[in-house]
Amino acid sequence: MDVPSEGSESVPVTADHGESIGRVGRALAGRYVEIGQEIAARIVDEIPGYRDLPPDVIADLRAGATATVELLARTFAEGSTIRRENLGFLRELAARRSHQGVSLEVFIHAYRVALLAYWDACADEASRLGISQEACFKLARSAIEAIDIITTQAAEAYLREETRLRTQSGRAARDLLERLIHGQPTDPGRRHPAAPGLDPTGPLLTVVGTIQQTPLAVGDALQLARDTLEENMSLGTARPLTAIRHGELVLITTGTSPRTKVASLRAARQRTIDEHNIDVRYGVSVPSRGFASVQQAYREAALALSYTSPSRPIVSLDDLSSLECALIGATATTKAIIASKGSNLRALPDEERTAAAETIRAFSDADLNVTRAAQQMHVHPNTVRYRLQQIATRTGHDPRTFTGLVDLLCILETTDEDQPV
Repeated sequence: MDVPSEGSESVPVTADHGESIGRVGRALAGRYVEIGQEIAARIVDEIPGYRDLPPDVIADLRAGATATVELLARTFAEGSTIRRENLGFLRELAARRSHQGVSLEVFIHAYRVALLAYWDACADEASRLGISQEACFKLARSAIEAIDIITTQAAEAYLREETRLRTQSGRAARDLLERLIHGQPTDPGRRHPAAPGLDPTGPLLTVVGTIQQTPLAVGDALQLARDTLEENMSLGTARPLTAIRHGELVLITTGTSPRTKVASLRAARQRTIDEHNIDVRYGVSVPSRGFASVQQAYREAALALSYTSPSRPIVSLDDLSSLECALIGATATTKAIIASKGSNLRALPDEERTAAAETIRAFSDADLNVTRAAQQMHVHPNTVRYRLQQIATRTGHDPRTFTGLVDLLCILETTDEDQPV
């Protein structure tokens, strides 16, 4: 509801009714401190979200309740209306609540409780003063309209401040993350305002994620994934640093054990699938030391991400095999030489090439045991033996030998996902 313009009245009343409402207002004005304190106590008693707040917030609650009662009582006493310029204290209070960690739902609930309590005080005074029934109806209408104005203004002010904080926080987080990824120095002696939960010199883990499937625009999907991931990866007040950049989600969090973080990543990924049908893959770095190491940790997480697959959607760098780790550090020349050995494998028809890659990996995972490889692929052992023979004949690398199997694995690992194996 819009605040009435200056000079307008929220409720037209007769002189007699106006005098009756004025009497109630003057009576309330004489007790505004008492009523304000009673309202604050009622809010704390009825709303769990206020019970555990620190003493300074409770004191601020009492001050806000008292100021609101004083404004309402004075408005009734003077026969005036609530104007936007009278609500500066309310807008400031709403902004403080967003900084103090009070949710909008809890904040508005508190105003509903407060204003209902104020109406109870109005009704008590009206009864005590013996004003007429018709004047009581006019009083009720005036109170409801005033309450509506105040509640609307409080909600709008809270939302404006919350939006400003989110925008400011998101921009600051992106700026800090870009600095860290590009190796630009930060002050190691103090925590950064954009990441107060992170120790600039403490142990950190870096996570990089990309969207694999979504019914939404990728930007919207990334925001939903970020919110879910941030919630799952937070521990008390130790919130991670998260930002969206260049179509990917980057998170930096405290920790020395990637395994414990992977469990949280799995839970976050499953939530985005269940709630939004959004599938995300994540790569995780090894533990690093402070902000100065984030540049390398980001590269590690991106490398781990490149090893993800439908069957392995989350990969931590320390989960990779020694061969995979060795190939990560291979030079471009080394990778080119390895790739050249795979020309015959890449020349196979798509279906044969896919079956060959599956068989090579399954045979390696089974420690060169045909029976176990067959079980893993749900085929007959003779099928595995036939495929191994065909691979040896068609590619020139016999996977049944140690050297041949290593060559084929290196070829597979150094082939880009978007290129034929």
